[in-house]
Amino acid sequence: MKKIVLLLTISILFFACGIKKYTIVERGNTKIIIGEFPIQLLKTNDFKWFNDGYSNFKIDETENFNIIKSKANKFDVIVFLGTWCPDSREHVPKFIRIMDEAGVSEKHIKLVGLDRDKTLKGLTDKYNITRVPTFIFFENGKEIGRIVEHPQVSLLNHIAKILSQK
Repeated sequence: MKKIVLLLTISILFFACGIKKYTIVERGNTKIIIGEFPIQLLKTNDFKWFNDGYSNFKIDETENFNIIKSKANKFDVIVFLGTWCPDSREHVPKFIRIMDEAGVSEKHIKLVGLDRDKTLKGLTDKYNITRVPTFIFFENGKEIGRIVEHPQVSLLNHIAKILSQK
């Protein structure tokens, strides 16, 4: 009996972990991701804009980058984006490149795709999302800053500024 209960519990956990939390809809020639999704999804051929932006971005602000690198895995980020949005297409690939180069584990980054109405039940109201992309930074579960739509000065500078404040 104990073995059956154990197998049933393991099976439920296995299937629950495998539940997809996102959908992809196609509008015209644009694929729109809606919901929480893994970073790897953007790295597929369906999102060429991401791969181009990621590979073409060069980290050239050493001082700001070193601040980010020194804080790697000491913060969490939720990124609300629209795969249809020009600002998301510009800043999200750069952001992921910075996080990858700084050694930030993907488990510290949550990506949430939004449709053009920028609403997702339970999340957009909770985090007061009105524009995309919105990058929300957390330390010990507490919000420490956000970048909404466009960074101040540069993405590296704005991230470093958020992570440096106390």
